[in-house]
Amino acid sequence: MPPQLGDQLRSAGRPRQVGGDERAAKRDSRGERLLDEPDSFDQGEAAPAARLAALEIADRRLQITGDEAPRRCRANDSICEEAWEGRYVKIALTIAGSDSGGGAGIQADLKTFHQFGVFGTSVVTAVTAQNTLGVRAWEAVPVQLVTRQLDAVVEDLPPVAVKSGMLGASQVVEAVADEIARRSLPNYVLDPVMVATSGDRLLDADAERLMARRLVPLASLVTPNLDEAEVLVGDQVRTPEGMERAARALVRMGARAALVKGGHLLGDDIVDVLVSDGVVRRFTRPRLDTTSTHGTGCTLSAAITAGLALDRPLERAVQDALDFVQRAMAAAPALGAGHGPLNHFVPAPPRPPTDGW
Repeated sequence: MPPQLGDQLRSAGRPRQVGGDERAAKRDSRGERLLDEPDSFDQGEAAPAARLAALEIADRRLQITGDEAPRRCRANDSICEEAWEGRYVKIALTIAGSDSGGGAGIQADLKTFHQFGVFGTSVVTAVTAQNTLGVRAWEAVPVQLVTRQLDAVVEDLPPVAVKSGMLGASQVVEAVADEIARRSLPNYVLDPVMVATSGDRLLDADAERLMARRLVPLASLVTPNLDEAEVLVGDQVRTPEGMERAARALVRMGARAALVKGGHLLGDDIVDVLVSDGVVRRFTRPRLDTTSTHGTGCTLSAAITAGLALDRPLERAVQDALDFVQRAMAAAPALGAGHGPLNHFVPAPPRPPTDGW
């Protein structure tokens, strides 16, 4: 960590008494001010509006600031014209459950969107009480509220890519399928969340069957793990060859492409199998010796969704997402006593010049 950032974090983390005089924290034991500049609160003046530091995103040609719209750069710079018109920042939508532990679900999705330079919106389908040790309780959000959330987001902030994760109940699966089909939402990535990393069931059998019948045919990509693939296709999936058969079966069921994740395979290497346009691609990487695996599926599907929002080809979006998850696992902060979260602070793969704009 750079020393300046470390100083800032240590300063931000100093405890303050709730309801106390904040000015006291700015003076040392002798009553002298620790800050040289006068405090506007001391003078009874209104504090100036905080200005966010300029944040460079994507290919570092656009700056978004906290005090105004994206700034024009050079007179003939088309990227700045597009930014000024609001066409630069891409919007992605996640439809998923809330993870109170912050490592999976909506929380992981939004963190991942942010790292890829994509503006994230959300529809909460369920609320969970969970941590790294497991899910203690959860409740589905009423289906009418799920639909109202979707309407509110899509009508004002139309996404260019969408993912769904935990849906929780048959009625929610049906409602989400209806909305995706009715609104022709593009680049839909279906992460068929059925079981949490801890082993807790998150979807009933009726909803699982409905997901296969209604959501798979709408998906640009389906991203099941081995257990989820077995439920969706009704066949055993325990080898790379079985993964390929399952992926092809999902495509026959209507999905444009399928990525079967091999994290539960035995061995020193992990194999993920992608079937798209009749072409099979296997991604192989070394297995990491870590228990920080909470939210890997959510993060992967969110990273793919972000890549599609940035107009990347599907295979490139998948490869970038796998790379991001691998590095996020390798740099995991080892939080909690169970399956810990990933490190969503790792940088996303840079956008190559061929990605447009």
